[in-house]
Amino acid sequence: MLILDQMFLVCTSFVSAIALWHLANRDNNVDKRPPSEYYDGLALAVLGIAALLLTFMGWGILGIMGEGTGNKLVAIVASLIPFSWATGLISKFYPKHEKVFLGIMILGLIMITASRFMDAPLIARIVYPVFHTTAATVVIATPIVVVKKGLMNYHFLSVSLGGALISTGGISMAFLSANKQLLFFSQDFVLMIFAPLLFFTGLLYYWGISRGET
Repeated sequence: MLILDQMFLVCTSFVSAIALWHLANRDNNVDKRPPSEYYDGLALAVLGIAALLLTFMGWGILGIMGEGTGNKLVAIVASLIPFSWATGLISKFYPKHEKVFLGIMILGLIMITASRFMDAPLIARIVYPVFHTTAATVVIATPIVVVKKGLMNYHFLSVSLGGALISTGGISMAFLSANKQLLFFSQDFVLMIFAPLLFFTGLLYYWGISRGET
């Protein structure tokens, strides 16, 4: 791992910490804190911790290096980021559908976990893209819809861009873990962009949730 990659990862953890601080201090009344903020907090916490782990343990923990150091938990933990963000958006703007969507995301997490620990690569190649694409669609489309309706201002569109970045990286990583390649996203290319991708994902998401209120 290059020093530049480590710098991006450390900055990702720093941005995640600032975003968490912003969420924690947005409303002093904990009892009235909306559920969406807890989903956002979970996603940001996982992003920050993942960046720190990559900084100190290197790319080997991603499980695509062919060195036997891959951790089966990586794909599971990484799924928490888009799944939590997507559920947070549903909770905030479509609360009537929160429980159903949360159930779908939990089902996806269970199936991804089962496919990893049961060594079922065929199932993993199906469930991972399906549920990640579902979460990505929500994260990318929802901000566009709510901004168009005037519920949030144009700054909130950065959430869509951040969602597109993390979804592209996650799906590309899933293909590589299954010894496949998505379009031109080779292993070398993914590892070259992965650290800055995480940083800009965190930055764009923080900007959206902090500046997007009308």
